[in-house]
Amino acid sequence: MPWLKQPKPLGTLKRVLAGYEVTATAFAKAAGFSYPTAKKRLDDPRLLTLGDLLKISQHFHIPIEELREAIKVEK
Repeated sequence: MPWLKQPKPLGTLKRVLAGYEVTATAFAKAAGFSYPTAKKRLDDPRLLTLGDLLKISQHFHIPIEELREAIKVEK
């Protein structure tokens, strides 16, 4: 049986954040986290809280609707 590539969970959200140039350094400054915490949360978007997403939306001027679309669970 051939190997099938599985989509990563919340891969769309990671692409949206990368498109708006949300880096760990900038996110750490905006949210008041240390760099390692910000990097860990951006590397695994499942760790982002609603408050983190609101800070990202406000600080990086990303429409909240776009973040909601990226979070939607694909079946």
